[in-house]
Amino acid sequence: MTGRRARSAPLAAAISALAAACTIGPEPIHVVTVQLAAGTPSAALGETGLDPAGIEGAMRSALGGAGFKQGEGARPHAAGVDVTSLRVAPGGASGPRAEVTVDVVLTPVTPGSIAPRRETATGSAPLSLYATPREAWRAALDDAAQRAAEGLALGVRAEGKGVDGLVADLESKDPRVREQAVRVLGERKSRAAVPALLARLKVEDPRIAHRIVGALAQIGDERAVPALIDLSSASDPVLTARLARFVGDIGGPEAEGYLQTLASGHPDPGVRRAAQEALDDLTSRARPAAAGAAAPAAAAR
Repeated sequence: MTGRRARSAPLAAAISALAAACTIGPEPIHVVTVQLAAGTPSAALGETGLDPAGIEGAMRSALGGAGFKQGEGARPHAAGVDVTSLRVAPGGASGPRAEVTVDVVLTPVTPGSIAPRRETATGSAPLSLYATPREAWRAALDDAAQRAAEGLALGVRAEGKGVDGLVADLESKDPRVREQAVRVLGERKSRAAVPALLARLKVEDPRIAHRIVGALAQIGDERAVPALIDLSSASDPVLTARLARFVGDIGGPEAEGYLQTLASGHPDPGVRRAAQEALDDLTSRARPAAAGAAAPAAAAR
C-alpha cells in the first residue's frame, strides 16, 4: 500500500495543477456542450469503430479530467471537436500503431468575452494481438483527447499569469508550458519579455524557436532584429525569406539596411523578392511617420 500511495502522489499533484489551470480569477470555465464538427468523414470513422457519440464522450471526459467544469456556469464555453487524421503508423519493433489526431476549439458562449482557444493533438495506441482494432482506435482517441484537453488547460493557465510568471515559465522543463508562455507573451506584445525570449531563442528546440520568432515579430521590438538577422544567415532560403518579412514588420534602421542588402545581393530570387516586399512595406510605413514629425517642426518655424 505504501508503494501505491507513493506512486499516486505525483499523479494527484498533476491533476490538482491541471484543475487549477482552468481558472482565471474567481470563476472556472464551464463546458456546456461538446459537439463533433460538421464534415468529419463518417466512412473513415466507421472503419475504425469510432462514432460521433464516442468521440464527443471521449472529449467531454478528457476536458473534465483536465479540470474544466461541466454544464452551466458563469463562464460557459462550447467545445467543438474534429477528427482530422486517422492512420496506421509504423511502430518499429513494437509493431504498427493506431494514430488519431483531434482538433478542439473552445469557444465562449458569450461572444467577445475572450478569443476562442484551439488545440491540436495526436494520440496513439498499439495494434496488437492483445486488443481488437476497435479497442486500439478508441485508446488512441482517448490519448489524443487527453493531450488536447491538457493543452487547453495549460493555455488557460498561462493566460491567467502576469509577465513575470510567463517569463518564469520559459524555463519550465515541460515544452508545452514554454510554448504557451511564448504564445501569450506574443499576443500581449510584451516588450518586457523580449530579453528572456531572445535568450530562449538560442537554446530552444526548433519548433518552439519557430514560435519565439513569431512572438518577437508580434511584439515588434527593435532589440529582436539582430538576433533574427543572425538566425537568417544560417537558414535555408525559405526560412530566410520568412525572417526577412518579420524583420521588415519590426522595422528600424538596422532592419532597413539588412533588407536592402538581401534585396540587392542574395543569390536566391525568392529571398530577394521577399526582402524587397518587406522593404517596400517598411518604407511606406515610414513616410507618414516622417511627415507627421516634420509638420510640427515647420509650424514652429
